[in-house]
Amino acid sequence: MNFAQITISGNIGSEPEVRDVNGTKVANFSVAVNEGYTTKSGEKVEKTHWYRVEAWDGSNGKGLVSNVIEKYAAKGTTVFVQGFPIIEEYEKDGQKQRSFKVKLAGAGSTFRLASKGTSTEGAPQTGSPSTVDDDIPF
Repeated sequence: MNFAQITISGNIGSEPEVRDVNGTKVANFSVAVNEGYTTKSGEKVEKTHWYRVEAWDGSNGKGLVSNVIEKYAAKGTTVFVQGFPIIEEYEKDGQKQRSFKVKLAGAGSTFRLASKGTSTEGAPQTGSPSTVDDDIPF
C-alpha cells in the first residue's frame, strides 16, 4: 500500500478562488503557517511558510467547496487541512521548475474551520460560524 499525506494548520492568506472544472467546483487558496523560535544567542526569529491548497467538490455537487469553503472560508480564517502532497513540474523560460500544493479530494482528505479571521479594524468577519467541529472528508 502506498500512502502520502500532509497536515497543516494556519490562516488563509486571501479569499479562496472558486472555479468550475467540467462541472465540478474547485477552490484554490493559500495557507500561512507561522514558525517562531529563539536562537541560542537569544534572537527571536519569525518565519511564515505558505502552502497552496487545491480543494475539489464531490461529484454530486454537495461537497467541500460548495458546502464549506464558498460559504465560510475567508481571508484570515484559521484552518486545519490534511491532504495529498502534490509536486508539479513545469518549464519556465527554458528552466525546469517545481511547485508544491496540497490536494483535498476524496475520503483521505480533511478540512476544518478553526476560527474566523478579523478585518483590519479588528471587527470579526461576517458570514461564517466561528467553528465547525464536523470532520468533512473530501
